Formats: sequence, structure tokens, C-alpha cells
Amino acid sequence: MLCRFRVAAGRLGFAVLIILTGLFASSCLAPFFNQPPKPVIGITEGSPYGPAPLTVTFDISGSSDADGEIVSFTFDFGDGTDPISQGTDLSLPIEHTYENAGHYLASLIVVDNNGEERRMQTPIIVSEPAQAR
Repeated sequence: MLCRFRVAAGRLGFAVLIILTGLFASSCLAPFFNQPPKPVIGITEGSPYGPAPLTVTFDISGSSDADGEIVSFTFDFGDGTDPISQGTDLSLPIEHTYENAGHYLASLIVVDNNGEERRMQTPIIVSEPAQAR
């Protein structure tokens, strides 16, 4: 693939001449017209609010990239545990138990095939465990 860009000055201002050759010429223009990926965090089981220990099942399957594909993702629970990266399979549910009371921001970062990344966060609020009476 050959991508050449040339800027020429004329009486009416500047003009950009783009010469594209090869079967994959559109990839030359992708960085200029890329739509960023869209991360989506849903909660399928549990609640984002409750007493410790709080188990939450996250669903990230609604994440997408309109003009390409998501090539990687990272999910951070926000509580100091290790984030996870499970390749590109967004269909698998992600379960996590918050052991301690606190306010957390669970975050999902998705990266598309042009290297563009986007982040979505959702709050998780864990209260002190209920006291037995």
C-alpha cells in the first residue's frame, strides 16, 4: 500500500492532494475519520450499592466500535485489586466481590483497531456489613 500526502499552496489558499494506491487505500485515511469505540458497563447480577461483601456481575457486551473492532479491553474494579484484560471477548460476564466498605469507580477501557481508546466508569458504593441483632 502506498499513501502519499502533498500540500500545495496556490492563489486561493492551501489544497491537500492525497494519492492512494493499493487495495487497502482506505486504511490511509482511517486515522482521519476514525470513530472512537464505545465502552458500555452494565450490571447483570447484584447491585452497585449494598453492604460488604458485595458481589457484582458486570456486563460489557454492549461495547462496540462502529467503524472497526475492539482489539483489547481492561476492566479495573477500583478497589486496588488487579485489573483484568481478557483479550477481545466482551461477551463473558465479569464477577467481582468488594470485600470492604467504600466508594469505588469501576472502569472499562476499550481500544479499537486504530489505537483509539475510551473509558467508562460506574460507581460502586459498599457500606459496612449489617450487624447481627
